[in-house]
Amino acid sequence: MGQIKFDLRAALEAFEARTGIRLTYESLAQRTELSIDTIKSIASRDGYNATLKNIATICGALKSNPLDYLRWIESPEE
Repeated sequence: MGQIKFDLRAALEAFEARTGIRLTYESLAQRTELSIDTIKSIASRDGYNATLKNIATICGALKSNPLDYLRWIESPEE
């Protein structure tokens, strides 16, 4: 079975390219009122199950479409 991953790093890079503003995980946490641990987990933990609410909150802060940053990752067949 595969999994859906939200590519937070790509979303942050696109935001910077569009606005000229570089956001750190800390500044994104402040903008979204999500914990820094949640932001870091979404960005870097393999298999982390980000909620749709958190993805919507992040994309709202970045003024981006979440569909642009959702990726399907195939799992090796067992």
